Amino acid sequence: MEPTELGPSTYNDCFNAKKYLEDYYSMDPETKPMTIDTRFVITTLHRIFASGLIKGETMIELGAGPVLYHILSACDTFKKIYLTDYFDGNLRQIEKCLKKENDAFDWTPYMQYVCDLEGNRCTPEEKGEKIRSKVTLLKSDVTLANPLEPVSLPKVDFVMIGACLTCACKNEEEFTASLKNIVSLIKPGGYLFIEDCLEASYYIVGDIKFSVLSLKEEMVRRAVVKAGCAIDEFEIFRDSQDSVTRDDFDRESVFCLLAHKLRK
Repeated sequence: MEPTELGPSTYNDCFNAKKYLEDYYSMDPETKPMTIDTRFVITTLHRIFASGLIKGETMIELGAGPVLYHILSACDTFKKIYLTDYFDGNLRQIEKCLKKENDAFDWTPYMQYVCDLEGNRCTPEEKGEKIRSKVTLLKSDVTLANPLEPVSLPKVDFVMIGACLTCACKNEEEFTASLKNIVSLIKPGGYLFIEDCLEASYYIVGDIKFSVLSLKEEMVRRAVVKAGCAIDEFEIFRDSQDSVTRDDFDRESVFCLLAHKLRK
C-alpha cells in the first residue's frame, strides 16, 4: 500500500474521523485497553497541570483532530478553551460529544482515567459537563500567519498542538514556519505544549495510508527555539509495544514538549 500524499484536499476527501477514533481510541475492558502511549500523554498533561505551572484564562488547541482527551486536565485550569481543526469532519466528531448525540464517541473511560489521577474529586460526568461549558470550536490552518483566520483572538496563555504539524507540513522549513504562526497566538511568558511522534512516516485509517512528516528530536528543538520559545521539558516515550500495531503506525516514539514564549 503506497502512502497517500497528505494535504488539505486529502483530508477533506479521504480522512474518516469516525474510523480514526474507532481504530486508535476505542477501548474494551477485556480485549483493548488504553494504549500505553496515550496514557503517557495523559499522565504528562496531568502532571503539568497539577504542578500549578500553567495558569490563565484561555487556551487553544491547534489541530485538535476529533479527540477530547488532551483537555481533560486543562479543563480545570482555563475558563475558555478553543478546540480548532482544519477538517470539518474532525470538528463534527467533537461537536457530537459536546451535544451528547447518540452516535458520539464515548470518552468516558478516558475521563475516568483522569479522574482517578486527580483523586476522584469529580466524576467523569461532571468533567464532561465542565468541558461542554468551556469549549468553543473553530476552524484553523497552521500555514496561515493567523492560524485562526478570519477569527482574531487576544493572545492566549496556553497553546497545545497534538500531532498536527506532522500532518500539515512536508519539510522542516514548513514545520518551523507553521510553528512560528502558532506561537504568535501566545502571550509572552505563556506556554506551548506539543505532543507528537518521532521517526514516523505513515499511519493508516481504514484502508488508506497517510504519509506524515518524519520528525527528529533536534529538528523539533530547533523549530521551537526559532519560533521564539525556550524549552522547559522534552520527554520521549519509546516503549510502545502494547500500543497501536506497527503495521498501522510506524513511529519510533512519542514525545511531549513544554516550552514558554520568551518575553522580548
